[in-house]
Amino acid sequence: MTAKPPHQPNVRRPKGTGRQYAYDVLRHGILTLEFAPGATLDEGFLVQQIGVSRTLVREAMISLASEGLVELLPNRGARVARFDVNDIRAFHEALELHQRAVARWAAMRHRPEHLPAIRRERLAFEKAVRLRDADAMIESNRSLHLAIAESCGNGFVTDAYARILTVGLRLSRLVITYEIDQSAAVSSHLEQAVQQHRDMEQTIATRDADAAETLGGSHARLSLDRAVAMLRSTLSADVTLPRLP
Repeated sequence: MTAKPPHQPNVRRPKGTGRQYAYDVLRHGILTLEFAPGATLDEGFLVQQIGVSRTLVREAMISLASEGLVELLPNRGARVARFDVNDIRAFHEALELHQRAVARWAAMRHRPEHLPAIRRERLAFEKAVRLRDADAMIESNRSLHLAIAESCGNGFVTDAYARILTVGLRLSRLVITYEIDQSAAVSSHLEQAVQQHRDMEQTIATRDADAAETLGGSHARLSLDRAVAMLRSTLSADVTLPRLP
């Protein structure tokens, strides 16, 4: 299967550059699942549709590969990174481990100038929840956790955590957008996420490292619980089957 971008990408083109635009279009297509996991990225088609040079498309693919969203294949081009059910457990193990460490160290090591950024991103997430804006929820949630990571005082852990968060963006898309306007379970999940974000900010601000680490683990498990619920859900009970004669 070959990935083809939308004919009119919902990405505004920056003035004076095609590199960022190519990156934004490809990233948006991957994160919104318009480019299915495992789909081949047709370089020639992307050049035609995005309207930039082949070099800029390749540079965008390299950048996305560094984030774990694209797989570069020797002598065979590139494809969207695969993400299947077997990856969910490994992803959440890595997420919980890093999230606990990041939260603990943020509580212990943050500087006063880190707190406004954490608060700003938390409020952005809450606004997105009120508006039920899935794209904004996903991006602001990632930005919040990166703001916390930036205050943890360990650049190596921050970089690894950023990659984990990026890989999980597609899973977040499935979890958050599934019946987002109707599902009571999704609404409950979002309410819990909002409260946990508030509690994490508070424990970091008060330098309560033990509580921050506990919340980091609980927050990761909240994500896992919702992912499992989504996988277990079914609409088959609502389908009326015809009676056999």
